[in-house]
Amino acid sequence: MNRYLAGTSVALALFMSATPAVFAAHQISLTKAAAELGYAYSYLGPEDAVALTKPGVTIVIRPGERLFDVNDRTEAMEGSAPKFNLSDIYISDSFFARLRAISAKYPSQTSGDRAIVVQNGPYSASATGSISGLTLVQAPGEQEITVSGKAPGNLPITLTLVGSFSQEIPDTVISRNEVVSDADGRFKLDISPAPAYYRGAILTLVASSVSGVSPAKAQIVLKAPNGTTAIPGDQEPRSTR
Repeated sequence: MNRYLAGTSVALALFMSATPAVFAAHQISLTKAAAELGYAYSYLGPEDAVALTKPGVTIVIRPGERLFDVNDRTEAMEGSAPKFNLSDIYISDSFFARLRAISAKYPSQTSGDRAIVVQNGPYSASATGSISGLTLVQAPGEQEITVSGKAPGNLPITLTLVGSFSQEIPDTVISRNEVVSDADGRFKLDISPAPAYYRGAILTLVASSVSGVSPAKAQIVLKAPNGTTAIPGDQEPRSTR
């Protein structure tokens, strides 16, 4: 009996040690696929997802789900859903072909290894650094939030806005927006919280970029556009007091 258990344990250990190699052999690393196809790869913490970006297109992929986003559209992939394994995400051959077809619709001019051209010039998908000085400001009389910060120069920045509305309601991803840092690394964008015009909501913005750049997070409490201004139309008529 002991020999049987020992043999079973050895066989199980060998199977488990071989599984990652077998798994990787039948799947494609998403980080390697992104580099080959010219996408910038970034992790979206609030959504537990990955964004692949090129000028003109953002693809959001979620491990375990066969639905993925292409800009403002949601599409379904063929084959198996992406799987997380050994600190990477692995995709099927058919989905890799889909990513290649999408990439072909948004060609990138190259300048050196893994360099992609955006409006402000070429950026390297292997850039390193961090996003800093992230600030959110709601201007009086407006619902929009002005986002500003600093990152390595000429990089695409993904701004993910998440709303916390109540203790009873799960956090909700409101929007994703794209901006490119200038040559000095500064970026700025006005973001609408629509349709989440919810006074008192906590809005969390996560700014992320290519995989070598550390993300940043900032919060703001959404206020009424003119909450500090006394407006006669908001006053209760004397006849009803």
